Amino acid sequence: MWLLLGFVGWSILIDEVAWLDPNLFTALGLPAVTWAVLTAGMIGIRTVSGAELQSQVSASKFVLSSVVLIILTAAYLIRIQGYSPLLVIGGEITATTAAGVWYWYTGVFDQSTKQTS
Repeated sequence: MWLLLGFVGWSILIDEVAWLDPNLFTALGLPAVTWAVLTAGMIGIRTVSGAELQSQVSASKFVLSSVVLIILTAAYLIRIQGYSPLLVIGGEITATTAAGVWYWYTGVFDQSTKQTS
């Protein structure tokens, strides 16, 4: 998960910042270093504290944060990147519906099942 976020975050920074050269290290090395530092930090915190470090996110908070992220993504794609509003909104509705069906199918929001990680 963190490696994927590192790839996305660093690729945006490499693309938007003029002083950061797009080369092999910045495209692959920075996300790998970011992932390694975050992973080592979390392992260190868990080792020292003995805590499991699992968040308890309710379904309503998950849905609310997802809706906010979807709206911000649509605004960015339409306003900044210049994509067609119909294409962006249609794609996000399709992706949201597919995710909702998958979560319903797997029982993510079912209170009677116990989540295991």
